Amino acid sequence: MDLVELGMVAAPSGVLVLATVGHLDYIWPSIGERLSDRAAAVAATGGGHIQEWLFEAVAVPVDPDRLLPVLAATQPSPFFGEFAITMLEVRLGGESAGRLLGDLPADRCGMVLGDAVALDSWAGPSVEPGTDYDNFRRSAANHPLHVGPVEVAGCPVLGIGWNEGDHSMRHRGERAAGHVYPVTVTSDHSSRTVLRWDVDPAKVRPPTA
Repeated sequence: MDLVELGMVAAPSGVLVLATVGHLDYIWPSIGERLSDRAAAVAATGGGHIQEWLFEAVAVPVDPDRLLPVLAATQPSPFFGEFAITMLEVRLGGESAGRLLGDLPADRCGMVLGDAVALDSWAGPSVEPGTDYDNFRRSAANHPLHVGPVEVAGCPVLGIGWNEGDHSMRHRGERAAGHVYPVTVTSDHSSRTVLRWDVDPAKVRPPTA
């Protein structure tokens, strides 16, 4: 399987988060908690899933001094023809026993991958122009896979978007419709530990009634 390089992220706090963007900057102040605190608690157990109302994420412990390469597997969309991400992979390095962290929907607003503490500062849509979300969308506008790097609180993070029409066909309804995709920590062909999100609807079908 050929992988496309998407960029690098860093997690100087030692906790890496893959999160839905839509309610990232809204949910935590509303419940009086910080994403980084919840993520650190989950990472301390080896990694796992976080869910609050319409927000979801996974968090894993990582080397705080390491830049983490991010890659993706792609296939042409059966709906619009352009290439779409079917698997996201973050090379964590080191050794770790494989485990399922949980599953995530492909948020129509996009996903963000980066340091837990940095993402406490994330500013999303529906606020003043020039926010982190605006910068991500602008950065991703000319990328064939709708991916955009952005710096948040001094850390390089990566935003992952979708073609809106393709999203509505492949990931329609998200979790409410059973369109969620497994996130695992596993080993690749070179025995490197990787975080892997298999976001391929052909492999993961929603339950039938």
